[in-house]
Amino acid sequence: MASYLELRDVSVVFSGFRAVNKVNLKIEKGELRVLIGPNGAGKTTIMDMITGKTRPTEGQILLDGYDITGEPPYKIAETYRIGRKFQGPNIFANMTVFENIEVALRGYSSLIKTFTYRRTPQIVEKINGILKQINLYDYRDMVSSSLSHGQRQWLEMGMVLAQDPKVILLDEPTSGMTADETYKTGEMILNVMKGKTILVIEHDIDFVKQIAKKVTVLNHGEILAEGTYEEITNNPEVVRVYLKNDADLDKKEPTAEEKIIRQMQTQLLEKAGVSTEVVAGQKTTGGE
Repeated sequence: MASYLELRDVSVVFSGFRAVNKVNLKIEKGELRVLIGPNGAGKTTIMDMITGKTRPTEGQILLDGYDITGEPPYKIAETYRIGRKFQGPNIFANMTVFENIEVALRGYSSLIKTFTYRRTPQIVEKINGILKQINLYDYRDMVSSSLSHGQRQWLEMGMVLAQDPKVILLDEPTSGMTADETYKTGEMILNVMKGKTILVIEHDIDFVKQIAKKVTVLNHGEILAEGTYEEITNNPEVVRVYLKNDADLDKKEPTAEEKIIRQMQTQLLEKAGVSTEVVAGQKTTGGE
């Protein structure tokens, strides 16, 4: 079967640092692909390039045969219908759950349609249908800031569904969730988003096992391996660089990207007049 979403020799360079290097990725229409790899491997950067947030330095990105390389984000979302959920829930905290889905509905983004919009029974039915799919129907009148973290993640997924995308990009959709919420999220992706072309970034290996048919492993901006969950988890090289314990990771020499990030953090702290000794022992989080 021909690929639907394809990256051809895609690279991106930031200030001399090659974050993604000659990546070739082919995803078929209706396929659910999971992208895994260590922090800093370039996973989120790949999503940034697909959605137009970051322009590739080299290579092409094709969707159904159309070259979308470097197109602006609004065109990627509206014309090519690629929807994205970010790592942290991006919702309107002071609006109700129902209103969040309402503002995301596809077809009402133009200025004229915004001013002429009316909440018809058909629209209410459509929104309620989405809320039932994401387990938030009983919370439809609640202000979104009152939801749990996991429920806010679901709400953003519902907002993506409301846009009726052809391609869905999910960046760590289970981040911060309980085990029960994580499992329900997997079922939601498999059932509610069935038939969509989906690319998921995830670190929770049990969640990957739940949803993945094919997994791509990224390391240092390059594809390390590709295959089924069983093939990936039994690949010695993948185990060596990714599926290892925290003790091994602590001993690992920082990557070039990590060194740059640390240098930038030090410069920002010094500029702010904060001693780096004060924060030297503090734990930091983040990364792709």
